Amino acid sequence: MLTLGDFVDDKPWNDDIPLLDDVPINDQIEGVRLQRLSTRADKRGDLTVLLSALKEPIVSPPHIYLVSAEPGSIRAWVYHKRQSDRLAYTNGDLRVVLYDLRTDSPTYQRLNIFDVGAANKVLLTIPPYVVHGVQNRGTSTVTFVNMPTNAYDPANPDKSRVRYDHPGIPYTFV
Repeated sequence: MLTLGDFVDDKPWNDDIPLLDDVPINDQIEGVRLQRLSTRADKRGDLTVLLSALKEPIVSPPHIYLVSAEPGSIRAWVYHKRQSDRLAYTNGDLRVVLYDLRTDSPTYQRLNIFDVGAANKVLLTIPPYVVHGVQNRGTSTVTFVNMPTNAYDPANPDKSRVRYDHPGIPYTFV
């Protein structure tokens, strides 16, 4: 008969794999944060930490969802008034573009471009009022996880949009 005493405890992580280290950003938009996701693998597969309070306090995500993007698709442009997005990219080949339209920001009208996915696993935090878009540049459907700081309210959505080719944003998805 199997009992709980038959199980063996996991060994502590005693390695040098960093946990959610910050990645420097050239010409960084104020309030944006990019963190390297760490992956531990063995013969069964792998495990990637997406968000953790092990290193520093975090705002617990009240709402977590998985987004899929078809090959070549563009999901742009959006911003939020009341939440920060925390987007974890772990697969595929995605381009994420941010544009600062906050007139009171020291980085007003600054553009940040990130190539993320399987080759560059990251957690990207985007503060309120920073416009953002994502394009799947690969040949297969990809997914990413959002862990925003506020829950989505279907009766009062916190999402404002313009079309992906709007001339007011100095970036063209190709």
